[in-house]
Amino acid sequence: MKLTDEQVIDKSAKWVVSFFIASAGLWLLAAALLAYIAAAKLTDPFFLSSFEYFTYGKVKIAQANAFVYGWGGNSIFAISIWIIARLSQAEVRGRVLLITSGVLWNLGITFGLLGILDGHMNSHEMLEMPNEVWPLLFISYAIITCLIIVLHRSRKYPDTIAPQWFILAAILWFPALFLIAWNGLEINPSPGTVQSVLSMWFGQNLIWLWLTPFALGVAYYIIPSIIGKPIDKYYLAIFGFWCIATLAPWSVVHHLEGGPVPMWIPAIGTVMSIAMIFPIAVASTNFHATAFKDIDKVWSSLPLRFVIFGTLSYTISSYIGVIFSLPSVAKLTQFSIINEFHFNQRVYGFFSMIVFGAVYHMLPKITGKEITKSAKSFHFWTSALGVMMLLLAYLIGGLTHGVLAQQPALDWTNSVIASIQPYFLITEISFIILGFSQLVFVINIWKVLVPNPFENTGRSKKFVSKASTV
Repeated sequence: MKLTDEQVIDKSAKWVVSFFIASAGLWLLAAALLAYIAAAKLTDPFFLSSFEYFTYGKVKIAQANAFVYGWGGNSIFAISIWIIARLSQAEVRGRVLLITSGVLWNLGITFGLLGILDGHMNSHEMLEMPNEVWPLLFISYAIITCLIIVLHRSRKYPDTIAPQWFILAAILWFPALFLIAWNGLEINPSPGTVQSVLSMWFGQNLIWLWLTPFALGVAYYIIPSIIGKPIDKYYLAIFGFWCIATLAPWSVVHHLEGGPVPMWIPAIGTVMSIAMIFPIAVASTNFHATAFKDIDKVWSSLPLRFVIFGTLSYTISSYIGVIFSLPSVAKLTQFSIINEFHFNQRVYGFFSMIVFGAVYHMLPKITGKEITKSAKSFHFWTSALGVMMLLLAYLIGGLTHGVLAQQPALDWTNSVIASIQPYFLITEISFIILGFSQLVFVINIWKVLVPNPFENTGRSKKFVSKASTV
């Protein structure tokens, strides 16, 4: 039987996407293990204390890098290639070069994390991996990016839509952010305080201009694809895109409130953070007005359920972030564990949940094998429980931490630490639940990625033909 255009595209993307998804899953497990070790050391400082490689500072930094670059980077490569190929109606070319570059990317991260655990690290946020690995990471990323751009340029139709804007922008913004930060921190080091500002600016914008627009682009693709209806008030999407592009790079500097920097810097950040209400409202309107028109389909489709959970998390926590950017509130929360709430909300509650949904939607189409509904449902509920426990612990614990830390009459060790210790215990339990949930996810995807020699090939081919629709 002759293959449809979608089947030909999926076939061309199969091995590349499978490689990056499999790699992402392994890094997700590595990050989960490191996250648990870091959380356990907050409740028991002597946990693994005999191993110098597992001090809290090293493990915490390694976990963030494994999650963002390992899990995040590989997920971005896999899903971007598939969605751009589908929207361009073009086959994936340069597959060997893509996989080779992916191998180099993962080798670079591996050496980088080993360097961090061995104590050879930089002091710049999200640039902690040793200097020697960054040229390898940048070259491999540049090759993959160029091939994705070539894929987009070969599209059949000249017009572009929201998923392409957000995904391509995210892919291109990362090297721009890196080159600016690397130049100002390593090649031509900026003087004094400027380095700390630039370091924070890169680390925060890595979330806002790389992970966030990518996840939004995926949501713009997945939601209408599954529901079968166009995005509600789609004309607002371009406004939301340019708001993120222009406001997000400046809004992140509100985190410098109370730091040794000129007051106008966090003041600009506060103004821009408040203005971020507009793109947040646009995304909420586009996604939720579309999804809630057919709430039964949201509930019955597990990939869509993951995506909607992620978009709801993005909306709610982003509004919370706007409140925390206000100077009167920031004075209480700035130097508390509330910052862990922001990071984990972005990477677990928003980015990861949308990626889970996209992977569950994508894999059956490129492999011809479905993941059982019970396995996906179990993964969803354990992920949702773990994320909500984690975020609530950091939110309430952070507020408690911030308020008590402002009381100079209190004994800091006995009062503040004792008050937030229960929340550390909750975060440890949350990471156990999330780690188990992520193990289930990796088992789910590897069961369809690894060929089964005893599988009924006729049944598999029949499923491919049913799964090939967009």
